[in-house]
Amino acid sequence: MITAIVIPVELDQPIRQQQLNQHDLDAYRQLVGGHLELVHFVRPPAGMYINDEGKLDGLPLNHRATALLWAHNSAFRNRDVIVGPAFVVGPADRRGDDTSAPTDLVELLFSTERYRAQVQTGDSSNWYGNELVFTDWLAAYQYVLDLADRWTLVQEVRIIPKPDDAMLDQWYEIGRGNLWIRHADDPPFTMASFSGCQSIDELEERLGYTNWSLGTAFYYRNLCFINQVDGGDEWLAIKTFWDDGRPNSLAFESITFARYIEEGRLKDLIERLLKASKEDCRRLTY
Repeated sequence: MITAIVIPVELDQPIRQQQLNQHDLDAYRQLVGGHLELVHFVRPPAGMYINDEGKLDGLPLNHRATALLWAHNSAFRNRDVIVGPAFVVGPADRRGDDTSAPTDLVELLFSTERYRAQVQTGDSSNWYGNELVFTDWLAAYQYVLDLADRWTLVQEVRIIPKPDDAMLDQWYEIGRGNLWIRHADDPPFTMASFSGCQSIDELEERLGYTNWSLGTAFYYRNLCFINQVDGGDEWLAIKTFWDDGRPNSLAFESITFARYIEEGRLKDLIERLLKASKEDCRRLTY
């Protein structure tokens, strides 16, 4: 069984997670109301099943599915739309079977309270955004897609969770309390030093650059890593736990990531850190 994200046409019908047998094509066809067509997301890798004859049958526009496809595969942006119901699954495994919808996308659509929009322009790999915060994921997607339509320099768009302000404040204070990080001056360590990553793959790409300035900080969900060596690879690891709805952040180790990346073990490390308890972090038994 896999978990799919089902996207009805009607905006008054919420999207939902649904368990599917990945070998039951009749169940797949029932969800889209006809023959199947698969279109692909690039970031994150995923697939969206739609009705192959939806346009011929005059099915109504699916605003949410179209927004997701345009944002997660820019080749479709302003070139094609999704009509009729749709559902999202993960990339095929080595046997060719569908997998569950990507965890990061599920977290974004079902467990995120506040959103920010970001864009990439030209040939830059950096993501840029503003201070606008959205409480509805569709509104965030529509905003950034409209921005891409009006600003011709935009190449890619994305929506990311807005981190909890109190959590971000704690990360900053922990960094300021570090002997090396607080002396960063080119650039100085500020709240602007923190950059969010949408996936473990993006985090690995960032950490693998290995030439970041002192005080550079990356976060993924409730994990934060702040560089303690100018141009080096020694990161202060912080994890935030929630006690009665309030963040409680713990700096627990300095980690060098190069060997994890070289040996293909970074994803396993990050997944173990995400599951680790406060006591695991304190004892370094994760």
